[in-house]
Amino acid sequence: MNKLTPDIADSSNRWLPLSQSSLSASSEWWDWVTDPGSLTSRLKEKSVGDFQVEVVDERWLSNLPRDLRVLFGPVADNHRFWSRKVVLSGRGEPWIQAHTILPEHSLESPLREVMELSKKPLGEFLFNHPELIRSEMDVTPVGSDTWARRSLFYLFSKPVLVAEFFLPSLLGKI
Repeated sequence: MNKLTPDIADSSNRWLPLSQSSLSASSEWWDWVTDPGSLTSRLKEKSVGDFQVEVVDERWLSNLPRDLRVLFGPVADNHRFWSRKVVLSGRGEPWIQAHTILPEHSLESPLREVMELSKKPLGEFLFNHPELIRSEMDVTPVGSDTWARRSLFYLFSKPVLVAEFFLPSLLGKI
């Protein structure tokens, strides 16, 4: 398994709104990638309780590309962002690589708990709040056989950007 999880900012990602992408209902990935509910809940169910979160990288970033910065509204050029990369595994297999970015101002709310999640899943935290709002999903193909999605979530009126890169092992392809 690649310990360096994919990066939301990777210029090879061609993010498009789901409605404009080539992902179709006939794709074996459709049900997973387009599900608007908690991915954490689905993974826990699929893993029959054998679910793990491995934190690969957590740090402050200050050099996000402009196309990502604008997703957070007007932020100063020197604004910092909290970055968290994890691998979500079930039954000992890596299924999802995820990358989360929060602008520093989002952490001036109860979202600051995200910095202390450790091996707890972000999805569990987010989806425990009924006021959570999710933007339309963007998707991108990853290689020739899988997909990634990203969404902006709003909680406590603050943005959180989450990208999830689906791995072939999720569908039993290794």
